[in-house]
Parts: sequence; C-alpha cells; structure tokens
Amino acid sequence: MTRGFKLALGVLATVPVVLFVAFWVTIFLVPLWRWIERDFGIEAIGHSGPAEWCFFLVFAVLMGPALYGLRRVVFGGRANPRA
Repeated sequence: MTRGFKLALGVLATVPVVLFVAFWVTIFLVPLWRWIERDFGIEAIGHSGPAEWCFFLVFAVLMGPALYGLRRVVFGGRANPRA
C-alpha cells in the first residue's frame, strides 16, 4: 500500500472518531459555554444545547492532534515524509 493510500484511509477512519469525541467533549463543556455567553455576550448556548460554533471549535482543536498522530503513524515519525 502506498503512503498516500494509507493516509487517505487513516483520515477516513479518524474523522468519524473525532466527530464522536468532539460531540461529547462539547456537551461536557456546557459550563464553559455558559460562562462565555454570560461574561462575553457571545451566543453559545441555545434551548437545544451548545451552538454550532462550539462544536466546530472543539472538532478543530481535536482534529489537529489526531491528524498529527496519524501522520506520525503513516510516515513512521520521520521529520521529512518524502525522505
């Protein structure tokens, strides 16, 4: 298998896992979202839970380390993946 194919498969496997984890982390951070809304006046909590931007923020924060770890696994931890 080529490295590119491994990376593509890894991303396809990583995204759903990170989506699941991001959903639950966003829910567990409800006290933080309420504090942000109360102190900064940014709409963060609605009647149905945290706002979309809260979820997207958590997803982006979790996706960075996940993709870095995937890169380390696929390319064997080398500094230059083309070498």
